[in-house]
Amino acid sequence: MSLFCTKEKVLIDKGYTDVDNRFIFNYLPDAPEKATAVYLMGLALCQSSGSDNSCQTIAQKLNISEQEVLEAYLYWEELGLVHIVRGDSVSVEYYAVRDSASALKKINATKYAKFSKEMQAVLQGRTIMPNEYNEYYLFLESNTFEPSALVAVAKYCVELKGPSINWHYILQVARNLFASGRTTLASVEEHLNSQQKYDNDLRMVFKAMHTKRAIDHNDRELYERWVKDYGFSLDVIVAVAKRCTTGGIVKLNNLLGEYYSNRVLSLKEIESYETQREHLYELAKNINKTIGVYYQSLDMIVSQYLMDWQRKGYDDETLLAIAKYCFTVGVRTLNGLASTIEKLYKCGITTIVALDQYIEQLSARDQQIKQLLQKAGLDRRVTPNDRLVYKTWTETWQMPMELINFATERSVGTASPIAYINRLLSDYKSRGITTVEQAKAALVPQTDKVTTSTTTSRVLVGGVEIERRNYTDEQLESLFATLDDVEE
Repeated sequence: MSLFCTKEKVLIDKGYTDVDNRFIFNYLPDAPEKATAVYLMGLALCQSSGSDNSCQTIAQKLNISEQEVLEAYLYWEELGLVHIVRGDSVSVEYYAVRDSASALKKINATKYAKFSKEMQAVLQGRTIMPNEYNEYYLFLESNTFEPSALVAVAKYCVELKGPSINWHYILQVARNLFASGRTTLASVEEHLNSQQKYDNDLRMVFKAMHTKRAIDHNDRELYERWVKDYGFSLDVIVAVAKRCTTGGIVKLNNLLGEYYSNRVLSLKEIESYETQREHLYELAKNINKTIGVYYQSLDMIVSQYLMDWQRKGYDDETLLAIAKYCFTVGVRTLNGLASTIEKLYKCGITTIVALDQYIEQLSARDQQIKQLLQKAGLDRRVTPNDRLVYKTWTETWQMPMELINFATERSVGTASPIAYINRLLSDYKSRGITTVEQAKAALVPQTDKVTTSTTTSRVLVGGVEIERRNYTDEQLESLFATLDDVEE
């Protein structure tokens, strides 16, 4: 499961939530109330690896929308306290609250005199303070990022958010560009200019979602992924956006990522997929009811189990029949059901007809085992161990039924008939005995000597005196090395 909130390694999980004093003194006083609540709630969830670690949990507990949760994290991302991981699903990584960069490294400001002048010209609506300059200098010193490229980033951010844009946001955009390998003025301008062409399309997407906020750099990044990486057309994106009036761009990104993962790219395919998904949700409820479990959210069951089972050829009737079978034999978890279906699939059983035939075969096998138990003087139910040893006798050792019946007759009156039969058949297999006549002949002690380099001794096994070899440690080591290669 993908967690929504995680911590940077520097932050240590404990039984309570640590809040850095630097956050309280330097960030909390100016932070919006809603953003503060989201930050603290997410920080606490970082210690949870369960299903409650989700954007939905934060939204429900704070009585706000998931879109408002994301907007709060965008605020903290601009300040460099978190990083929003934008993949097939959105997650948030908390950064440790760091000291001012100026305290970490002293930099010669004259080296960046030209850069400083250009930055001030871009941010002419306010005066750049020494601490902010030091943050820019540290970024340039620490990365192979051209100063002119950082000026271009600042221009881009001003166009998006106005001259009052803070330095945290500028450096966040620069870090994203650096991570994608864009470090020169030419590559940065080419990328930023190409993204601006998406604004008209994004306005249509925002209108479909009833979103009134300004377009952000992150919106452009997401849209570029939807179009270039996923291959969706504007018509498809707008149509899906109409279903995201609650949840906003987070929900839209999740849906498009899901469609892409399932190779659903056109409107027709999406409509069919959604219709099928509604059907799968109803099927999930019925399966849960059949095996006696309850899940409030069915998303995981549909995506993790049902879609895979359908791809393997299972229909509703067969899945419900398997679920009923599992409940009857005491398998009452989804994992247990999934394991049963996987075993059936390996046996080529994917239809209700094949399942019925298989169950009939199992029933016939159990009847044969039951007859053997009665013949051995045991009046009880067939157990899993009985089935296992019977499979070993008939399939692995390929013992004929006549020989198994003969061994069963000889087990009558013994303390442990099944173990006795197993020893006899094991002896028959090792000696190459495959008929009742050979088994009867083996009851007479053999006088022929077996030529071997090992020493021998005679022991009584199952009422039969047989010759045993005494093996060396080296020979036994070779035996078990060979067994390691045998597939279970």
